[in-house]
Amino acid sequence: MVWGSVASFLGWGWARGAGGLYDPTVAGTIEQAVEMFRATGWVAWPLSVLSVVAIGLCFERAIFFASLRKSMKPERIAALASALRRNDERSLARRDGDGILGVFVSTLIEAGGRGGSVGESAVMLAGETVRPRLERFLPFLSTTITAAPMLGILGTVTGIIKSFGLLGSAERVADPATMAVGISEALYTTAFGLVIALVVLFPYNAFRRSADRALGALEAMGAAAMESGESPATDHSKTG
Repeated sequence: MVWGSVASFLGWGWARGAGGLYDPTVAGTIEQAVEMFRATGWVAWPLSVLSVVAIGLCFERAIFFASLRKSMKPERIAALASALRRNDERSLARRDGDGILGVFVSTLIEAGGRGGSVGESAVMLAGETVRPRLERFLPFLSTTITAAPMLGILGTVTGIIKSFGLLGSAERVADPATMAVGISEALYTTAFGLVIALVVLFPYNAFRRSADRALGALEAMGAAAMESGESPATDHSKTG
């Protein structure tokens, strides 16, 4: 009764928002979605919270990596790598501010010291400094991909337990609708969990590839900085 009232209210609100044009199809769809949510049982609540948070984080990561692609253009990476390789114009390399490139280059220079050569440890330190910003929220998305189907299976188990519990009550077995409640909970929770996992899986893989590509580009810049420390020794051997 409560869920039916909620569905009716949502349909009425939509109709008023659309200028008073009531669409029975939309209202019926909303009511059907509410009934499916109700049939899913208590597992629907953690799944709903998990899906809302995960989708919100997917939007945040999409915006982050879209801006990162603009800042880490190949020509910009090549220019910074060339500057680090020549061991000059390092003040220009610092002008990236608090962005990924700016933090990486600043950490790289500070770890190498003033006028000192940049070693492998400095490159590793700079890479680990920016890694948390690149992989932010990715562990949560990975956990969501694993946890959502498991929550769905948990709902399946509870639904089957409910159905078998009804079998022990002889006076209620005659009503097929009572058995359908547990079966619906078992099926809906599995489907709900799988849908959430699939929706999050594809953005997560895209974000992981973007983070790996960014780290690869930064490592190439680190290798260029290491070459800048080797070049003076090479030039001195040639002149000697």
